[in-house]
Amino acid sequence: MIPKKHSSIYNEVSEELNLEVLLIEQLVEFYYKKIRFLLSELEEPRINIESLGHFTIKEKKVYKVIPHYKKLIDDHPVETFKDYHKKALLQKKLEQLIKVEGKILQEKERKKTFEDEKYIKTNLDKSQTDSGGDN
Repeated sequence: MIPKKHSSIYNEVSEELNLEVLLIEQLVEFYYKKIRFLLSELEEPRINIESLGHFTIKEKKVYKVIPHYKKLIDDHPVETFKDYHKKALLQKKLEQLIKVEGKILQEKERKKTFEDEKYIKTNLDKSQTDSGGDN
């Protein structure tokens, strides 16, 4: 497959839909800007992007980065306004990471509960069929 330049794709789509090239370009830029925002803001541990797939946050990275950010915040000087601003940004990112960690743990707990219920139900069904066949 030969890759196409984005400008040629914009032209093809604009001709096909009978819209301006600038409008198509702005729509695509807006869409990818929104995707980048969702991926960087750590709102959810899993993001589904239609036609591109699922993107998940790596749990190990989250667990590894949280202590790193805590140490950075503790060691960060606040002698100037610029330093204070940087420390505030680090604190905001740490809060986001902790929030995502909580969501990851909730998801793990939900999966564990689901598996346990499935296992119990399967064993219950098995024991009923076993005891029912002995009569």
